[in-house]
Amino acid sequence: MIEDKIWEADPNKYIIGADEVGRGCFAGPIAAAAVKIKHSHLHLLKEVRDSKKLSPKKRSEILSIVRENDIEYSYSSYDNKFIDIYGIKIANEKVLEESIGSIYKTGDSVYVDHFKIKKYNAVSVIRGEDNCRAIALASIIAKVIRDEYMIDISKSYAEYHFENNKGYGTKVHRQAITKYGLSDIHRKSFNLMPK
Repeated sequence: MIEDKIWEADPNKYIIGADEVGRGCFAGPIAAAAVKIKHSHLHLLKEVRDSKKLSPKKRSEILSIVRENDIEYSYSSYDNKFIDIYGIKIANEKVLEESIGSIYKTGDSVYVDHFKIKKYNAVSVIRGEDNCRAIALASIIAKVIRDEYMIDISKSYAEYHFENNKGYGTKVHRQAITKYGLSDIHRKSFNLMPK
């Protein structure tokens, strides 16, 4: 893991990891989380890995550990209307920059999963969730918070089953779009309507 070499030299060095979630969704916001960890947090992070390899229950448990132990993190999101106006790339960049900016202090090392941003001397890491604990943890945090939002909002848009698909383009979701059209939280710029 990226952190291990850094912490060998300085166990008190803070490492920030950031990751986005919801980039490819048909509906709802794009979101990102950033989290700041140091060596003394390691014992709390034993179960942290790629968020896609963890159950929703386990992801929620990990976020609870973060909150209970006052590990610093932040979350940022931009809704479908912003994405439709400015495009997904700019929205992606802004959620990452904002989430990092909320917790960044000079001297922190910053790692971002795959995506390149210009600020904070951030290093883009290929397969970041497998190679950097801080990125994996950020991904878990972002996913839990965004999933909770999509489950909550699904009560107002029952026909799209957001509680199950979280806005991603599943078969059931595509069928609902064909039948009911686009809701006001769908990304119109993604040209989702069948031709």
